[in-house]
Amino acid sequence: MSRTHPPSEESKERDVETEATSSENTTAPQPQISSDQAVQPTKTENIENGAPATPEEDVIPEGGYGWVVVGCIAALNATTWGINTTYGVYSSYYLANNYFDGGSPLNYAWVGGLSVATCLLCGPLANAMSRWLGFRVTMMFGVAGIVLGQCMAGICRTFGEFLFCQGILFGLGLGLTLVPSQPLLAHWFKKRLALAQGLGTAGSGLGGLILSNTTRLAIDHINVKWALIINGLISLVCMVPAVLLIKGRHKAVGARQAPFELKWIVHPGFVWVWLWAAFTMMAYFIALYSLASFATSGLHLTQTNGAALQSLLAAGQMIGRPLWGYFLDTGGRINLTIVCYIICGISTLAIWLPSKSFGVLIFYAIIQGMTGGTIWSVAAPLTARVVGIKDLGSALSIFWLILVIPALVGQPIAIALLNYSQNNLGRKNAEAYYISIGLCGGMAIFATGLLYGAKRWIQGSWKVFEKT
Repeated sequence: MSRTHPPSEESKERDVETEATSSENTTAPQPQISSDQAVQPTKTENIENGAPATPEEDVIPEGGYGWVVVGCIAALNATTWGINTTYGVYSSYYLANNYFDGGSPLNYAWVGGLSVATCLLCGPLANAMSRWLGFRVTMMFGVAGIVLGQCMAGICRTFGEFLFCQGILFGLGLGLTLVPSQPLLAHWFKKRLALAQGLGTAGSGLGGLILSNTTRLAIDHINVKWALIINGLISLVCMVPAVLLIKGRHKAVGARQAPFELKWIVHPGFVWVWLWAAFTMMAYFIALYSLASFATSGLHLTQTNGAALQSLLAAGQMIGRPLWGYFLDTGGRINLTIVCYIICGISTLAIWLPSKSFGVLIFYAIIQGMTGGTIWSVAAPLTARVVGIKDLGSALSIFWLILVIPALVGQPIAIALLNYSQNNLGRKNAEAYYISIGLCGGMAIFATGLLYGAKRWIQGSWKVFEKT
């Protein structure tokens, strides 16, 4: 049987080619690109990046289920960083009552720094476990560490036991929970990423605001043991549903989970981001852990006043993080981060340093809460702005790893300067804190200059007011 259709089709193709050639020679129009051809480069690029070829799957939703993810991350932050904020309440009580043998201001400062340093040190481990086991299983291990760390800290009898439970086990739980969750909002938001990240991290302020007061009440009306155990159980109840409901779009965005890529340390744009973060992190922990101590030891206010300042600082975080997120999305992420930390540094030097009353400290606590902890909400948006969404997880892994030492030594340095002021310079009360407070404000301002290097790398010029 002869085949008639192929010749007919070939004839049609020749006719079309002849017609197209004739039309091209007579009218010489601009080449028209079909919709399929227009998206072809995007398809090729997506395939090379390891993402699905269908372009619709690569469109960032800018919401949808992403708002559920925002709620989950807010709940996680409330019962991780929010509870970590209460350490200022605990340490103030430990010092006032000589709770653990071998405890001293410097030793307790190491515990607070160690928990955060351990958390940040988990970056490569958390990424590797996420690749092998999935991010939810990894986060469940983190939940176990957080709950056990707090509950076991409640039954500790020696400072060494407490150091392990509160500093290492709790910190390990923080890292395995928070590192895998950090890049997830970038899977759901692009234009409103900083706002979404700000709303999610505002949970730490809400948790700190509530738990600082409930922890103080539990210590006063029950005891420290049960305050720690109760907070551990609160973490369990809030975190398990959040981890089960949280979702990512790793395949759709072509996300990579490389646990240890040292190239990000010398990346010409990213190097300025992590240098900024290193100094900012030290300033943040000095303010977070020293403000209540300054109130009680420097100005001789009550423990209740110290806990109230911790609560107000947390309230400032709850308000400031989504607010700065909105500003970052509208005015430029790097530009507004620089403005934020200029305000943070100046307020530290102009308000906290000369403060002599509880009312002034209230004002400073709110400003510090609104600005000082912004690093936690802008880390992912800033990193995405420099390296892109695809490499966000890998770059953040190195970002957190670099911040281990700054987080660990920030508060101990402040305590060492406090001891030097008291023992060598003979300063007492509020004056003994002046060097530490000056260091805190100075590092926040200095860090903004470093971040300007990233701005210059992105925009290719030194223009100050260009949106970046």
